Amino acid sequence: MKVVAIQASPHRGNTYDRVERLGEALTALGDVEFEHIALAERDIQPCRGCFVCFMRGEGLCPIQDDRAAIEEKIAGADGVVFATPVHSMHVSTLMKTIVDRLAYTFHRPRYFGKYAVGLAVTGGVGLKEALGYIRMFSGAWGFEYIDELKYTDPPRNTTMPRFMESTDRVDEVAKKLHGLMRSRPPRRVSVNDHLTFHAMRAVYGRLERFSPTDHAYWSERGWLEPRTRYFTQHARVGFLKSIYPRLVAWIMGRSLDRGLANQKPSEE
Repeated sequence: MKVVAIQASPHRGNTYDRVERLGEALTALGDVEFEHIALAERDIQPCRGCFVCFMRGEGLCPIQDDRAAIEEKIAGADGVVFATPVHSMHVSTLMKTIVDRLAYTFHRPRYFGKYAVGLAVTGGVGLKEALGYIRMFSGAWGFEYIDELKYTDPPRNTTMPRFMESTDRVDEVAKKLHGLMRSRPPRRVSVNDHLTFHAMRAVYGRLERFSPTDHAYWSERGWLEPRTRYFTQHARVGFLKSIYPRLVAWIMGRSLDRGLANQKPSEE
């Protein structure tokens, strides 16, 4: 089993050490290969907002750096740890940069069957905001977000005191991730999960002219077929939970049909 940590501190400090401790706990459980990717030590350039990845595919991104290599590491993992220090009440610039560079994954989710853990370190406040963001984007990308680690550590090279003690759940979270990777139970699909799938299908099923790359991605995976109930078949999909999301998606679809009727794709 493979676990990759995407760690977004600009230096080897508290966040780096906390990720290393989690790696030790996971490897101690056996049958786990752990890889710690420090983004500060990779070439990750800011997104230019050119929209090429959305409209024509990520393979045509004009920025040549380590983005594709990191994406390949994520794709090859069974579990991914997204770790960040809290900077200005949010994730660090490095974490936001890699999320921006992989933003097409919000349109073309792909990490179903993989588990995500959030890890954040703060000197005082901001854990809720940082971890909430990690939970949001990892779930939107297809991960099953299973748990998170929260730490309050005094920043390095300062005289700041420890404002509160952190409960270190690292062994508990490591065992939980290890057990899920080993057993791989079917995913429990919530009402919100159903809503995400059916609402996105209502959108991308109608964008063949306007966003052909997204439409082709969804079509190739069979997600646009009326009988497809969710992104992955390895899931517990309850019919009753899908009734309201299907109704919302139907209403969205009708509204989109009216809005798109007189539109033309923009000229490149």
